[in-house]
Amino acid sequence: MIYAIGYSEFIKEGEHRFTIKDQIKKEEYEGHLSSLGEATKLKTMNNIYNLFERNGKEFLKYTSEIPAYLESDEDKESIYMEANRLLINYLSSLSMFIDYGKKFNKKHFGKQKMDEFLSKTHKFYDSHVSYRFMAIMRNYALHYGFPLTHIKRSLTKKNGIFSSKETLLKFKEWKHAKEDIEKMPNDILLEPHVKVSMLFIKHLYESYIYDIAPSVVKGLEYLNEMIKENGGKVPLLAAYKNLDEFKKGNILFDYIEPKAYLDSLKIIQSHPSINVDIVENKS
Repeated sequence: MIYAIGYSEFIKEGEHRFTIKDQIKKEEYEGHLSSLGEATKLKTMNNIYNLFERNGKEFLKYTSEIPAYLESDEDKESIYMEANRLLINYLSSLSMFIDYGKKFNKKHFGKQKMDEFLSKTHKFYDSHVSYRFMAIMRNYALHYGFPLTHIKRSLTKKNGIFSSKETLLKFKEWKHAKEDIEKMPNDILLEPHVKVSMLFIKHLYESYIYDIAPSVVKGLEYLNEMIKENGGKVPLLAAYKNLDEFKKGNILFDYIEPKAYLDSLKIIQSHPSINVDIVENKS
């Protein structure tokens, strides 16, 4: 395999010219990819967290409106289905965030960081009922049934949609959460548990940003130097089997999109504990 470095130029709408400057060693090629890769990793985690947060907020917004729906002609079956759909989306994205967090921490920072991430999730699980309850609720929804079972309308008590303690306890895989559920009322309101579990996932997300920020900033500086060396043109990396394949156009391009890095910088700047000072180099 032959590795090379070059740059791309905008020609017109939808058209770019790719120029190969120099062949490089495989080690250099992989080094470039590694140095430039952190921004896209952060963007991926940001997308997953935004999906999680959006799903949680949509569930909470919808359930807050259920009392008004009960005053209207809204069909109860429709309310039941929509509330469960939104909750299951939330539970799936919670599980997805944890899975990606484990993978990304191990891949980007090594086993020690993955173990630290897992240690935080285990501490949340051991110490907080709502996190433990929601973490296992995803398995309940996947393997047993809809979490929300019935809608209640009352003149004296809270209206809304609830889980049945009796129904939940028929599931045999609650582990440590079983004792928690046994202490809950017969009609379990899930919104408070969703709100609390969202706070814990936010903490995990902000910890991830804090850890990866130095690598992302280093990658931004690295990209800036590559652009300067190319006279302001966007760099690209290429790999191809041999010259004949190159002439046929069988080339693997790694096009380095600056926008991903600018987006990652904005993510870092939004962190409550990180201050980023951008100093213009006039040399």
